[in-house]
Amino acid sequence: MHKGNAYPGEHDAIIDEPLWEEVHDVIANNRVKRVAVAKEPSPALLRGLIFTETGVAMTPHHTKKGTRRYRYYVSMDAIKKRPKAEIRGPQRLPGGMVEDAVVGEIRRLLRTPEVAARVSRTLRKDRPDLGEADIGASLTQFDDMWKALIPAEQARVVRLLVARVTASDAGLAVDLRHVGLGAIAALMAPAKSEVA
Repeated sequence: MHKGNAYPGEHDAIIDEPLWEEVHDVIANNRVKRVAVAKEPSPALLRGLIFTETGVAMTPHHTKKGTRRYRYYVSMDAIKKRPKAEIRGPQRLPGGMVEDAVVGEIRRLLRTPEVAARVSRTLRKDRPDLGEADIGASLTQFDDMWKALIPAEQARVVRLLVARVTASDAGLAVDLRHVGLGAIAALMAPAKSEVA
């Protein structure tokens, strides 16, 4: 084809028809495998959100021993093998343990009256029908919502709720996105009543 015009081929085929079909079958099967990897059962919930106390990013990594896979968040200081004198804070954290701690902190924060009051102020414009008690009650339903989500959806919720996680020798500090809290509370809140 040239400039929108099709011209019949004037040369012999480079490969025969059976080989052409076999190659396209391989390509189609590889596409299925790539999709399966993209839907991995345990995505890194904190990818792009976790940093050391000095502001260095921690990136997800894993190792395998037999059939068992061990997930970690590793500091870029460790990956780039920077001198130990420049490094502060943990350099490698177990993935599951850190993610569980962050989700636990989200649960704890969602139950505090301060967060309910802040979310109530944020939602008041869009949902004046919801009082602070309604919003507080909806935020306590986070556990039920979390259990119903597949891992990819859980990762999206964490990105909606968490601005940053800072890992230090003293522990983890979780900074929440208050706009994200409002969106989650609005989703879990009772439906807006229609005025007749």
